[in-house]
Amino acid sequence: MRTIVRSIVFGIALTGATASAQSTDPRLDRLDARTRTAVVAIIDSARMVSLPTSPLIDKALEGAAKKASSQQIITAVRNFALQLGEARRALGEKSTEGELIGGAQAIRAGIPVEQLERLRKVRPGAQIAAALTVVSDLVAREVPIDTAVAVVGDLVRAAATDDQLLAVRADIETDILGGRPPAVAASTRGDALEQTLAGTVPPNGAGPPGALPSPSGTSRDGGAGAGLKPPASAVGNVAAPQKPPVQRKRPSP
Repeated sequence: MRTIVRSIVFGIALTGATASAQSTDPRLDRLDARTRTAVVAIIDSARMVSLPTSPLIDKALEGAAKKASSQQIITAVRNFALQLGEARRALGEKSTEGELIGGAQAIRAGIPVEQLERLRKVRPGAQIAAALTVVSDLVAREVPIDTAVAVVGDLVRAAATDDQLLAVRADIETDILGGRPPAVAASTRGDALEQTLAGTVPPNGAGPPGALPSPSGTSRDGGAGAGLKPPASAVGNVAAPQKPPVQRKRPSP
């Protein structure tokens, strides 16, 4: 990590130098000379340590589009480069660009790198770019960091897809906007999806949708006619018991 930071800081110190032709992106020509020189130096330094550079270019262009000042753009790009370096340290050298961007976003949201390391270890080899984004968004919605990481980590362990993670994030946000406490919304929605993924039966003996729990812990169908005894034909052809013949008295002679 120190090597990454030193390399990036070294690049920042070169802001007065002329950018090399190799690292110059024509899209950066829209920046003024001072900003462009500083940004290209940071990008060169990021490239030296094999960090992705496209996100840094996009960050600079975003600042220009928002009419940010030269110093604001330079600071934003520099901080982003440092966050990408922190994310790679936490997530590993083989992390994808999407994971590093998601990790940098999480760090920017105030999530400690230790939590990123925890999320990476949940399911080694799994791509967690979407998971990192969801964690950041939940924290932005005031879900406690420990809760957000635990909920998303459990879903990653249960092999939730990116679409499922994004869908549960939307559900949690809807619940929060509806007045539910953020931690409760996250835990409840996360547990529900985790049960679905695991194919487990809900607690208290509940069965599939529409089933009613019984005191013995089993379940019965909750549809029409639930609890009624089946007709005799449903359990076999059982003949009804025959009544004995009635004995009639004969008249006396």
